[in-house]
Amino acid sequence: MAPWVLWLLFLLSVVQYPQPIDYVLDEVMRLRKELRAKFQEQERIQLEREVKQLVLMQSGTSWRDLLRSALQPWQVWAFAGLLVLLLAVWFMWRKRSCEAEISGEEKKEKEKEEEEEDETRAYDLRWLLDERIQWPVQDLQTGCNRTMALIDNFLTVLRRALSRTFYPVLQQAIGIGSAFEGWTAREEEVVYQVLVALTPPLGHLFHLERDTDQQKPGRNFRVRVELECRCPTEYQGMNMLCFQHHPDVIRRMTQQPNLLDTLCTDSYLDVKKTVHWFCTLVGASWQRLPQSRSWHLVLLPSKRSCNLRLTNSQESFQVKVLFGVRRLASDIFISSRYRGPRTPSTMWPESYAVAETKFFRHMAREAPQDSSHLKCLQLLARVLARKDFSIHSIKTIVMRLLHTVPVSQWQRRHFLLQLSDALEQLRVSLEEKHLEHFIVGNQKLPEEIRLPPDVLRARPPNLFHGLAQDPNAHSQAMQAYLDLRQRLARVLAYGHC
Repeated sequence: MAPWVLWLLFLLSVVQYPQPIDYVLDEVMRLRKELRAKFQEQERIQLEREVKQLVLMQSGTSWRDLLRSALQPWQVWAFAGLLVLLLAVWFMWRKRSCEAEISGEEKKEKEKEEEEEDETRAYDLRWLLDERIQWPVQDLQTGCNRTMALIDNFLTVLRRALSRTFYPVLQQAIGIGSAFEGWTAREEEVVYQVLVALTPPLGHLFHLERDTDQQKPGRNFRVRVELECRCPTEYQGMNMLCFQHHPDVIRRMTQQPNLLDTLCTDSYLDVKKTVHWFCTLVGASWQRLPQSRSWHLVLLPSKRSCNLRLTNSQESFQVKVLFGVRRLASDIFISSRYRGPRTPSTMWPESYAVAETKFFRHMAREAPQDSSHLKCLQLLARVLARKDFSIHSIKTIVMRLLHTVPVSQWQRRHFLLQLSDALEQLRVSLEEKHLEHFIVGNQKLPEEIRLPPDVLRARPPNLFHGLAQDPNAHSQAMQAYLDLRQRLARVLAYGHC
């Protein structure tokens, strides 16, 4: 503030408010001090600003000088090159990450498209299997249960009637064949097959003798029946009643003939006599069964099995009863099944039907829930019109594929691949005229399937042995294979042959 302003304010204060002279002088001195203090403060602030600017300028100059003295020109260029390299690496990383993100999205889109295609194919295949192809409509499980209930009732009644006789003892029936395996090639009446095992009655023994005639196909046996000696060891040779030593006395006392007098021919169990005997008992005991109230029974003619047809107002089905003798507590039987027109009545061919049925049940437990191996077998057997090779050959091929191909690959979506594999295996086997039996000699079967030692060690027979011996039969079989492919193509295209 200017000094003249202060004097003017002082004069005005004196004029307006007269004060004592001492007081006036003190006031003037106080104002001067305040004015000087403000002036010094302004100079101090200005000086600090100039000092700060000077320090900043000196520091910038020192850093520039330090850098100039520390870095040589080649180092500057190297540093610049390093910066450029880092920028280039960053740019490339950024580009690749963008490409990875794009490729990841494309991969997801591609996977999504593949899933949609798989769903479309699965739907098309489901439509083909469930709606396009006309499958037999029978409920096989219901039919199997109904058949076993019928045969069990028959056997219960017959055992009571035969309890005091010397006829073969009827054991529990075993379901065998395609229906009990879960498939069928028939579109009309399903034939349910059961095997009734026979054991010798009291005082009799069964001895199985292998037929050595190489002219007959397969493994065949005869059942030699012997009367059993039941004399106590300490009384051997004494006059004790025994089936072997006193058959006439026992016959006269029991009023019952022994087995050698009834169902045997030359001491061998006769298939035809056994079938006729059982069919007679079935016809005589039918009215004692509860099924007789709702079903009509007809006995169909047959020499080596007891064939029944049951009908009512809504449906009908057939039951084929075969007879057999078990071999060494195994799943192999000698049975009464048909083996050609010239098969002697005392010949019992070896049967592997029980083992095969157990194999299919084992695979049903192991395979995926939507496995279509039975559909594959059923379709191939259904379109097989000619008999130049048997349905059992097709079944053998499918069993071999089930045994070698992982069960995970038998899902419904692989159905066409399974079908193609089966056809290719059939073609190769026909061209080579060689198809090995699945059960005989197979040492890799599930543990639950029991085989006799000789069957386990045997060389598997060739199911196409006849084709190798007869060129004309082989040509017919190859033509039957081509017909099978054509019929199969029509079924897949139109749903029927």
